[in-house]
Amino acid sequence: MRSSSALACDAAVIRAACTSLSLLALLLVSGCGGGGDAAPAPAPGTIEQFSVGGQAAVLIRASQDTGRVVLYTHGSGERVGNIFRDPKKKEIFDVLLREGYALAATDAHGDNWGSAVSERDQLALVDELRERGLRDLYVLALSMGGFNGLQLLDDVGVKAWAGIFPACDLASVYALGLYRGQIRSAYGRTGRRLGDAIARRSPVDVDPLEAGLPMRFWASPGDRVIPKRENTDACAALARRRGARVQVTTTTGDHGDPSSYDAAGVLRLFESAGG
Repeated sequence: MRSSSALACDAAVIRAACTSLSLLALLLVSGCGGGGDAAPAPAPGTIEQFSVGGQAAVLIRASQDTGRVVLYTHGSGERVGNIFRDPKKKEIFDVLLREGYALAATDAHGDNWGSAVSERDQLALVDELRERGLRDLYVLALSMGGFNGLQLLDDVGVKAWAGIFPACDLASVYALGLYRGQIRSAYGRTGRRLGDAIARRSPVDVDPLEAGLPMRFWASPGDRVIPKRENTDACAALARRRGARVQVTTTTGDHGDPSSYDAAGVLRLFESAGG
């Protein structure tokens, strides 16, 4: 039986203990870093935590090493220490791991809203993954992570791209007022300088390196956080004009509704690209 001291899961203990342990053994149990019931047993694999460019990063390797890796670009409030505790995404992650896809993420300066420094963070992680032998890159972007996920396409060869209610139009998000403080902090700007930065990402440019890139968006017209029309619809249309093969799946409910978390659909998209 584990002692009470073994359950003292502060951040330093988690970073030290997670290397080469069973997949998410520390990140998913209720005793380590969060309340609620323990999650069901995850898919097999190992987890490595490290730093890239001064940012915390995580790599979860599937037990079957295929050289394929899914780079997850996270939403607001997510960090590598809590991304894989979200039960809504657990089925997606488990399905991908069971099919031989590794998973990777970086803090990317936290609530970054597509800032230039966070874009560099993602590119640095891609370089690190390729040094580790993971060369077939797939992207899964959620909410705020839509910015970083789409920014990658200009610079990195990606096999397939999936977006769950992805943000890609900063002006529409800023206008709603929910994240104005985060956006100002992420860009370190106010007034006209902030307005200029927002304008350059409204919408963010989408220009995949690969012709015919498979892309799929999941978003709801009822989303009151990331408006579908200005974000998913606008960026999906732009990606089509740039030669991507794009599918938009209309879901239901407000931001974070379970209908947008489609494990089978994400897997079909990635498998359609080969690897």
